[in-house]
Amino acid sequence: MLNNKISKAVRLAIAFGAASTAALASTAVSAEENTEEVERIQVTGSKIKRIAATAPTPVVVIGRVELENAGVSNVNDFLSEMPAAEVGLSPENSNNYIYANGLNTTDLRGLGSSRTLVLVNGRRFIGGSAGDNTVDLNNIATSMIERIEISTGGASAVYGADAVAGVVNIITRTSFDGVEIDAATTRPFEGGGEQTFASLVFGKEFDGGGFIFNYDFADQKQMAKRDKSWWYDNPVSSVPNPNNTGGEDGIPANIPYEGKKHFGLYDESSEFFLGGKQWTFDENLDLRPFDTGSGYLPSDPTDSLYRYYAGEYKDGIEEGADEFFRTPLTRHTFNIAGNYEINDNHRLTFDTVYSLSSAFGQSTPVFWRSLNIRKDNAFIKQDLRDLMEENGADSISMRRLSNDFGPRKYDQERSTFRASIGLDGYINDNWSYSTYFQHGRLKQDTKWFGEVIEENLYNALDAVMFEGNIVCADRNDDGEVVGALSGCAPINFLGSPEHSAEAIDYISTVATAEHGGTQTSFGATVTGDVYELPAGPIGTAFSFEWRRDSAYEEPGTGIRKGIIFGNSGLAYSGALNVKEYAAEVIVPLVADQAWAQELNLELAYRYMDYSSTGGDTAYKVGLTYQLNDDIRFRATVAESVRAPNIEELYSAAGTQYSSGRYDQCAASTIQNTDDKYKANVIKNCAAAGIPEGWMPSQTWEDGGSMEGKLGGNNNLDNEVSKDMVVGFVYTPTSLEGFDITVDYWSFEITNAIENYSYRNLAKNCYRADSLDNPFCGFITRDENHEVVSFFQTSLNAAEEKKSGVDIESVYDFETSIGEFGVKLTATYVENYEINQTGNPIDLLVNTGEQDHMRWRGRLNTSYEYGDFRAVLVANYRHSAVNDRNGWNIEQHDYNDIPSYTTFDLSMNYRVLENVDLRFGIQNMFDRTPPRHPLAFEDTNWYDPIGRRATVGVNIKL
Repeated sequence: MLNNKISKAVRLAIAFGAASTAALASTAVSAEENTEEVERIQVTGSKIKRIAATAPTPVVVIGRVELENAGVSNVNDFLSEMPAAEVGLSPENSNNYIYANGLNTTDLRGLGSSRTLVLVNGRRFIGGSAGDNTVDLNNIATSMIERIEISTGGASAVYGADAVAGVVNIITRTSFDGVEIDAATTRPFEGGGEQTFASLVFGKEFDGGGFIFNYDFADQKQMAKRDKSWWYDNPVSSVPNPNNTGGEDGIPANIPYEGKKHFGLYDESSEFFLGGKQWTFDENLDLRPFDTGSGYLPSDPTDSLYRYYAGEYKDGIEEGADEFFRTPLTRHTFNIAGNYEINDNHRLTFDTVYSLSSAFGQSTPVFWRSLNIRKDNAFIKQDLRDLMEENGADSISMRRLSNDFGPRKYDQERSTFRASIGLDGYINDNWSYSTYFQHGRLKQDTKWFGEVIEENLYNALDAVMFEGNIVCADRNDDGEVVGALSGCAPINFLGSPEHSAEAIDYISTVATAEHGGTQTSFGATVTGDVYELPAGPIGTAFSFEWRRDSAYEEPGTGIRKGIIFGNSGLAYSGALNVKEYAAEVIVPLVADQAWAQELNLELAYRYMDYSSTGGDTAYKVGLTYQLNDDIRFRATVAESVRAPNIEELYSAAGTQYSSGRYDQCAASTIQNTDDKYKANVIKNCAAAGIPEGWMPSQTWEDGGSMEGKLGGNNNLDNEVSKDMVVGFVYTPTSLEGFDITVDYWSFEITNAIENYSYRNLAKNCYRADSLDNPFCGFITRDENHEVVSFFQTSLNAAEEKKSGVDIESVYDFETSIGEFGVKLTATYVENYEINQTGNPIDLLVNTGEQDHMRWRGRLNTSYEYGDFRAVLVANYRHSAVNDRNGWNIEQHDYNDIPSYTTFDLSMNYRVLENVDLRFGIQNMFDRTPPRHPLAFEDTNWYDPIGRRATVGVNIKL
């Protein structure tokens, strides 16, 4: 039992920790330890405080020193290396996200970032995107972090909705006296991607309180794909196997192909087919044959129009060369926090955060598959006119990748503000309280550069000679030129001439959109003991929280009118609020017995009343059993929820295009449908009134991408997750400094929210047992049975299951030549299943696939002697397969993906009492992504940046 001094310190931690929770350390704190130490190490887990090892739910603590050793300027860079966490969004994988590039989010258990709750000092933080509660870790100043506490397992009973996979609680510094300056730079050995970081921390402590101020600056340059030799000079691709004879011959249809660049047949000078040949234009705008260079190999033997592979650059485009492996990102973060002791029993706290970040992604310039040029076009030269005459063509249909307007850039400017004030203290010797009020605001301005107003482009391309001038044609209903379009400036796409500024201004535009949102919340917690049992007092915590979230989107004029590349979007605004009531109880069942030092029962319950989805509940039941000084067992079962966010509920319907044409009821599609679905498809298509053997018209087949809508669904309900954790902590008294923790965990998520594309809507509709399913209502057919529209939205239809084992082992020991430490953290995935419809026939077991690989591990080895410290970290990712369900050798011979390990070295030396120098090398052996067509560009799991060095200095005054 802790003595009164320790108990009071624990209660103080409760009050001053606000909604931060539980345990105080990874090792037991004895009654003889002082009050100050106990206060210093509180850990997430419950609103009732206790020693961390006694908590029924696993908690991983990452301290400031570990973050400094890693040399990261953003906390997500570190979290993504944790075996229990996966990458959500990051600058390395968000380049092509037109709204989200530059965001940094984390994803516990790989169940989705929206199912991981990120707290700051135990309280919610406003989401990083409008309408989405997922926190952007760019808003957290690295130099303000005291520690990070990761509690895996469902925690909605303690923290509310979204804590399905677990909680990441970032504890910031609350006390500092002096000035601290930190600066670092990181330089890759090849290519761009340089990083610069600088921070200032200033604090003052005085009798009864103190304050702390912080400014962080971080700048990260882009790294283009063309900057990496392993990608640009020696790529890996998938190509048709020339030895394949077709059918079930045991020969793969596709094979890996190295060393040839991947080109698309779109060309910046335009290209077209006529007379059985492919043509383009030279620098003088004269007609010439299209040159595929050496090593021509179509990606599809039946379609020579799409792409080819060449050893040297000729015509066409280098696919992906304009894209980034790392999005550029600049961050400015300001923090002011303080506290004031009103008296011995009550304290006032406040903190304010303001963050400004900017990022941009980049992709290929705009392109067109079919641009119609009439025979009377004024820019047609005689050689092309003769070719058209020879082939009886009144027009040509060109493809073009247009560098005329520059690459498409998605520029994001985000500003985030949050202010919080709290009051906490003691009601009496037994009861303490904590209250807070906070408000947060997000604003995001998005600009898309290099965009085109399609109607203006088509007008400008229809250039004719009229009254002695080249003008944009104004035609009557018969296609005859009757005049010139007012305000239009003609443009020539027959080659790559220099265009007039008037034509560029007329056609190109900068599309804009503004997004934003607010979060306002209030919370109160009281904790105390209610009854003394023989084994100890019953500890309780009672909480109330109220929160309101709002979001809006204001697209610019071009997007609202749908004049930019045919895309449209509407303005929307939405809000939801929730009231939550929660209770926690710890019941000591047994203490100080021969067969049990401790046996505790923990119960938690929360009722949530959402304006959007109504009432819901969450619970947790935990048991901890301390057998002796060496071993403790723990188990938890819980039910958690995730409420649909504002974007999923209320986002306005905007234009969405399908990926090509697809109809599940077409006779040709039915013929190729998997046998396990075929009977249902035939039955359901007939029930929908579609005749047997029906085929859509050729006009429909040739229509290209189909236009539909994408928007929210205000009929969504909460996701429900049931999880379990069973494990033990072994800390042998015979081996000082050693402990090992092993936990088995499992999740079962029902009513899961998924967004379904048109193709998946169509498949799920007609492959179900009947047409009475959630998917059919989002597909519209005309009187000829052809699909004319669809509505892509989110539905509560999916199910997920995931289970595995976590292992953590630590061994610290001292020798005459220094202190050594070894820490191993590993996660094993036993099983991962997903069912997109809830129908047993649709179950997919994806265990061991790239996104759910069997093993991930991190080995941290440290050495410290005097003022010198060195740390070597190995990060391991197990071998995986690309597709466990549908793959066979007839498709390709590269389903297996090899394991991947990187090593990071960091060193720190205190040159003066208040000056530390540090040096590090990340990815020491310059490990590139696997030479594998399906992993070659995967920045979620593999490091595209390569070997890089970090140099930094920390000065305390």
